[in-house]
Order: sequence, then structure tokens, then C-alpha cells
Amino acid sequence: MADVAAGLALGALSLAFLFGALRMPMHTMHWTWLNAPGLVPAVLAAVLLVQALFLTVRGAGRLRARRQGAAGRAAALQWGAGRVALTLALAFAFALLMGRMPFAILTALFVFAMTVAFRGTSAWKAAASALITAVTVSWVFTRVFLVPLP
Repeated sequence: MADVAAGLALGALSLAFLFGALRMPMHTMHWTWLNAPGLVPAVLAAVLLVQALFLTVRGAGRLRARRQGAAGRAAALQWGAGRVALTLALAFAFALLMGRMPFAILTALFVFAMTVAFRGTSAWKAAASALITAVTVSWVFTRVFLVPLP
């Protein structure tokens, strides 16, 4: 059950990223499709989609092999289904807000939420970590990789 749920969620997330990457400009006077900023994210999203498909198929095979009842729900809670659901919700929110707000602010909010949720640190430490991460990621992408951020 866990593999099927994770595979479906990962597949949906990778599809969202694939469509987002394909919506990026692929051919302008500055680049061709071979060096377009959306090419690498599209390839990574496609690979992730294939992996999600394999995970879903493997999980479905295991589901057919055994039947689960209330024990399946207890097992899902034991392996951390709530943490996975929160992670997927935050990742989906990040994907949906991409392009609708500045990338650095979105990254800082995402890192802050993940740090508070999973590290259990103080809000000040989480905010400092989020700020440093957002500035570093934005600088690396725009200055080192020369990728225009939304």
C-alpha cells in the first residue's frame, strides 16, 4: 500500500514538474532547445516519473499478493505516512506557487516550513537556515548556472 501511494503521489508531483519545465521557453535568441533552462528539469522530471511508475507497479504487485485490513493502516502510520503526506503537501504547494511569487521568497518559506516540521528547531534557527538557503540557492542558479529564475 505504501509503495502504491508513494508512487502515485511521486508520479503526480513529477508530472507537475514536467509540465512546468516544458512550459519554460525552449527557443529564444539566447539559447536553443539543447541549452534551454527547462531541458534539465524536464529530463529529471521524466526520469522521476518512470521511477514512480516502477514503484507503483511493484507496490500493486505486492498488494495483490497479500490482503490488508486494519493492520495496513497501522503499518502506514508506523512507517511515517503523516510525514510523507506533509512533505508531499509542501512540495505540491511549492510547485503550485512557483512563478506566482519570487523564487527566493518561496524557497525561504519552503525551507522554513520543512525545518520547523521535521527538525524541531526554534523559529529563529529555522528562519536563519531558510534565509541562508534561499540566498545561496538563488545566487548559485542565477550566477553560476545562469538560469533565469521565476
